[in-house]
Amino acid sequence: MAKSHLRVAVRLVLLFSVVFVLSLSQGGATTIGSSTTNRSFTDSSSGQVYIYTGDFFQPGDVVTGFSWFGSVFSGTRDLTPLLFQDNGGVFTVVAIGNPEPVSGGGGLQSFSFGLQAGTNVAGTNYTFGFVTGLADSTGTLTASSAGSIKFNSTVDGGAGVSGGGSTNDWKFTPTDPGINVALGTSFGGNGTFALNSGVGSFQTDRTYSAQASSGVAEPGTFSLITGAGLVLAGLFRYRYTRGRQS
Repeated sequence: MAKSHLRVAVRLVLLFSVVFVLSLSQGGATTIGSSTTNRSFTDSSSGQVYIYTGDFFQPGDVVTGFSWFGSVFSGTRDLTPLLFQDNGGVFTVVAIGNPEPVSGGGGLQSFSFGLQAGTNVAGTNYTFGFVTGLADSTGTLTASSAGSIKFNSTVDGGAGVSGGGSTNDWKFTPTDPGINVALGTSFGGNGTFALNSGVGSFQTDRTYSAQASSGVAEPGTFSLITGAGLVLAGLFRYRYTRGRQS
């Protein structure tokens, strides 16, 4: 009887292991954006929005980090990371990260994406960006500054940091006054605020030295249902076995 119970216990452990693996099978850690290296320019426009358009997170990715290569300047400047959903070239704010005053020492810098409002769990066609201001949970800029992240104009060749078919393409607001980044605010197309048109030297897409990363993906619904079914099957089998042996 002891050996039989041991075999049942081992089977249950294996079932729980399968559940755990399934819960992680819907995605993994992802980093998208452009390399965090020194580039030629720093944007002097205050309180503007910049959006990476070269790739997307995997659905279920939990966005946790934001990093960039900064310029050298005096004092501090303002930065808030954002998540967007791309709806055919119109980018809608779906998450507002934690605002940060950043130093002007230059070089590689990073902080946690955080979350003030919205969701940092990626859905379909989720990308990231930032605003050069301190945005609160309503999307209002309580302070703004010139940019602190280095960029090239035009777009760098080659793939973005995620490889594959990704690019280093970024879009930006062309010095638009009164920007806010409230959840649901849209940029580009017929959205709330315009993005650069891609025509002319000032309007041409760019490459900013920034990237965002995700941690472990959220379990998928299918995985949870399948896992729950396996556990229940194991428990029923365990009870049935004990009943036969008693």
